[in-house]
Amino acid sequence: MGINYYKLLIQKEIMTKEEFFNQVEELLELEGELETNSDTSIEDILEIDSLGHITLISLIKDSFGVEIKAEDFSQFDTLEDIVSKIGEANFAQ
Repeated sequence: MGINYYKLLIQKEIMTKEEFFNQVEELLELEGELETNSDTSIEDILEIDSLGHITLISLIKDSFGVEIKAEDFSQFDTLEDIVSKIGEANFAQ
């Protein structure tokens, strides 16, 4: 059994990318301020404090079993870059 199988076992629910973007928007309280989608700039959403980074890191780890460090965010331009880091295969189609 490969690592992807293990990840599926620990995932609570496989979500679509849209559901992921909606959770980011909700958890970071961006509703009405910023619409989140694959083209949303990380710089725009991370004008948040370190608590926002921790929240996003926790969402990714809890939902996908993928660990991202705060310093990794400097490598991302858009939410799609985070999706790529998580892995397209980890999202429902």
